[in-house]
Amino acid sequence: MSGALRKSLAAALAVGTALVTAPVASAGGHDKTCTSDRACLIEGHDFPGGTLSIDADVVGGPNTVVHLRHKGDHGERCVADFWVNDPPRSWTCPNVRPGHYRVVIDAPDRHDALMVGVRW
Repeated sequence: MSGALRKSLAAALAVGTALVTAPVASAGGHDKTCTSDRACLIEGHDFPGGTLSIDADVVGGPNTVVHLRHKGDHGERCVADFWVNDPPRSWTCPNVRPGHYRVVIDAPDRHDALMVGVRW
């Protein structure tokens, strides 16, 4: 094995090891599944501030528009609309203050499941 190839392999191994062992700086979140409902709510008081990521999916039911909204302690809002037959979707809400968060998915008709998650 040539010296250059050995150095490349050693560098790749070092980078791969660093990626596997690097701790996640600030990770958290919660998720919830609501069945046979027209709305699904997830809320908490442990958001550290920064970017809040929201994941949502709706399973079953007629292909109607679903409304997603976030509201924090300080009145920040993040809203989005999507269709029931869309694949699972994700949105980010930047510059959210720490503290309470409340995310709601409203579907106009009954569905098999509404799923919502928040992460940071």
